[in-house]
Amino acid sequence: MERRSPRIFIHHDGALGDVLLSLPCIRHIRKSASAVHLAAKNEIAGLLLTAGAVDEMSSSDSSFFVSLYTDSPDEPLKRFLSSFDGTYVFTVNAASRLCVNIRNIVRNTQTIATIPPQGSMKHISIYRLGQCGFSPKGAIGAEMISLPESLNRWACDLLGKYGFSRGRDLLMTIHPGSGGKEKCWPLHSYAALIKMLLKESRLFVLVFSGPAEDGETEYQLSNLEMHSERIIHLHNQPLIRVASLIAQSDFYLGNDSGISHLAGVMKRRGIVLFGPTDPELWRPLGESLEVLRFDAVELACSVSVDSMYHEVISYFPPCDDQW
Repeated sequence: MERRSPRIFIHHDGALGDVLLSLPCIRHIRKSASAVHLAAKNEIAGLLLTAGAVDEMSSSDSSFFVSLYTDSPDEPLKRFLSSFDGTYVFTVNAASRLCVNIRNIVRNTQTIATIPPQGSMKHISIYRLGQCGFSPKGAIGAEMISLPESLNRWACDLLGKYGFSRGRDLLMTIHPGSGGKEKCWPLHSYAALIKMLLKESRLFVLVFSGPAEDGETEYQLSNLEMHSERIIHLHNQPLIRVASLIAQSDFYLGNDSGISHLAGVMKRRGIVLFGPTDPELWRPLGESLEVLRFDAVELACSVSVDSMYHEVISYFPPCDDQW
């Protein structure tokens, strides 16, 4: 009798960048499975489902999974998990109640430690792949996600409403935020850089901001938008739309953030600024993004707008060329 490929359940409740750093693992697991079901934060799981990286999804924040954190998982949840042949739990704590409960329900359960031991110099994706029994040297450059053509058309239509025309104009996307302020180049520096870049008449600048940005940040970005029709500021957009717009961009600039990791797996050219976090371990996947590293004090105070302008403008093609 031919052996059936297993159905696999993956639980990963990390933030966007953390899940994307696990993408090589997820792809490796999927190669030997008939289907992979990902339980992750709703927008992240939805993005990977839409991109075809997984076959099924559920929200790890759903009330359906709440009893996994108790001493007695409920029966519907047990039946659901029992329908899988194996599970992988990406976690910082393999002894957590959630891990113990999943292991008790599905015997073939493997935990993947998401944080390496102190002193490890392996890139995080390589470290996680090693726990799956697979560790090719080129893994961090091999990942890419793409979106359906319908989403690409949506993004082109939206940009067109702002006056952007593909073939005539260039699109730069910027995400000036991050989960931690110590990781961020100051917003006033981004604003000054944008003003300098807009001297390039072909350039449109699309700036993303999200729930992590405060009121003062939103005010400054909105004020900046008022000074040029070629600045597009979008706040708190659904992740799938952010991804669709990044897919249209010619150049990306941002801090060490989940959106920068997204730009990496979408193969966008650009620059990511790293401060206190070691890019040797945590840099975005892929090879299209240049990483510039500074310590926290340098990132906040010593990265001049002029130097960043010259870094960015070096990517621009001559006026008669296309990106």
